[in-house]
Amino acid sequence: MEFSNQQLAKILKNVAAAYTIKGVGNIFQIRAYENASSSIEHSTAEVEDLWQEGKLSQIPALGAKLQEYLNELFTTGKVKHFEKVEEGIPQIIFELLDIPGVGPKTAQSIASLGVKNLGELRKQIKTGELVDKGFSAKIAQKIMFGFHSLDQRDHRMLLPYAAAQADKILEYLKKNSAVIQVYPLGSLRRMVATIGDLDFAVSSNSSQEVVDYFCRIPGIVRVLDQGKNKATVVLKSGIQADLLVGQPDSFGALLQHFTGSKSHNIHLRTYAQQKGYSVSEYGIKKSQNNGIIRCETEEELYSLLGMQTPPPETREDTGEIEAAVEHKLPNLVKLEDIKGDLHLHSSYPISNPSHGPGVDPVEVMVKKAISLGYSYVGISDHPPGFTSVSKEQITKWTEKRTKFIHSLHLRTKSIRVLNGLEIDILGDGSLSVPEEALAMLDYCIAGIHSGHHSLKEKITNRLIKALESPYVDIISHPSNRLINERESSVIDWETIFKLAAKNKKLLEINAYPNRLDLRDDLIRQALKFGVKFIINTDAHQVSQMDNMRFGVAVARRGWVTKKDIVNTWDWTSFTDWFNIKM
Repeated sequence: MEFSNQQLAKILKNVAAAYTIKGVGNIFQIRAYENASSSIEHSTAEVEDLWQEGKLSQIPALGAKLQEYLNELFTTGKVKHFEKVEEGIPQIIFELLDIPGVGPKTAQSIASLGVKNLGELRKQIKTGELVDKGFSAKIAQKIMFGFHSLDQRDHRMLLPYAAAQADKILEYLKKNSAVIQVYPLGSLRRMVATIGDLDFAVSSNSSQEVVDYFCRIPGIVRVLDQGKNKATVVLKSGIQADLLVGQPDSFGALLQHFTGSKSHNIHLRTYAQQKGYSVSEYGIKKSQNNGIIRCETEEELYSLLGMQTPPPETREDTGEIEAAVEHKLPNLVKLEDIKGDLHLHSSYPISNPSHGPGVDPVEVMVKKAISLGYSYVGISDHPPGFTSVSKEQITKWTEKRTKFIHSLHLRTKSIRVLNGLEIDILGDGSLSVPEEALAMLDYCIAGIHSGHHSLKEKITNRLIKALESPYVDIISHPSNRLINERESSVIDWETIFKLAAKNKKLLEINAYPNRLDLRDDLIRQALKFGVKFIINTDAHQVSQMDNMRFGVAVARRGWVTKKDIVNTWDWTSFTDWFNIKM
């Protein structure tokens, strides 16, 4: 039996829930399962492949004991310990955990009221029967929000995962001497937040040879279709991959057509007709004759229409064609423009963290930042939990950590190491860390980590108070969305954008796989108000620092230029913005 990463993450999540419900194990054991589940869910490699290669130890947050359990699972199809832990717990509880916002205790409470399946739960919430049984009306409403999010899921892959799988296929195809050029197509080339199937285009004079080679990719389960210039296969991961092979002299037209989006192509064809041309995947021609002008490159096709070539990320029919016609497309930010990352979580010691800490030491993350060619790097761990630790203890911990970061900065010559924290914007808009502690920082990131589905006015007011604080520099993952899990909060964005611009506060473009937040459409809006941004990875392990390219992709989809991204600026301009004295 084969297990996808999603299935493995669910298995570990269920075990953590069983521990919680039965009251066995301690908080550290439960957290170990939760952290491992999250790490597997967001892994860009197939965990079963790593197991076959003897590389399970490469998965962050997966300890030796959990590696043993996964070895047993992959070998026998089950884990005796997991079965023992889950014994006696109704299956409905594990089904309920798939609803965003439903945790083990809530699931147990629902099951105790006699709910047998998700359909019955939905019905009882709608009719009010569940509340009549004594269940919280407020929590019932949140569950309906969760159902709505569940309904929106269509099993599309997160962009970073899809890109990692596509990179392997691209690397494989490039090894064939008959392949002249190869590109991903569709939503992946446009770097959309979620991806369906993987599509590729190859330029070659030997289409059959390339198709046959493609159908021999390692890890294929079956070949669904194999023709002279196209093929469709299913990989062991369950992903469907499609290949199109085009002649070199018309490859630009094929690439443009199958990159999309559909709306962009419809608008482009309409514009071409107005100019007396028709456009297809074969090329471009004058409407009054049959002679096709075959385009080797996309640039050639757009140039024939008197246009600039819109970057793939912008091809959504949101003004890019008009801008290209007027030769006014912006010079979008590039990955190589990034000079630092300020949202990193390390394993710096903390007894009662407010949220999940990182898994790697500060020194390791700094070393990674150096390898990425950064000029500066910021460590912004979550502070101790404000509900379990006094303000004095938080301040004392911050002081100790500040001295450690400063000492590391003095010892590190090739990069500047900055001292930050990511803190909570609480329900009343106050901050989870006292001002005495915040005053020690080089910068402060503040974000909403609870009550995401509160009323629009309440969420907006929480953000307003944070934006008015002299200690807050950055609002993290501003819309609070978790892709395929939780929708964005309802917020008065115009008010937030105006205030952020006025008070010189940065809105984060968070590159974490299931966030990619601020969304590209909101970025476009924010730019009109003069808002500045920062692109961060929110990495909780060193490997996640490579996700910066996906944050850059979101920025590009939002039409952002280098001047709008603070962490593309030189050190002098950067420190002037944050008022950092070093």
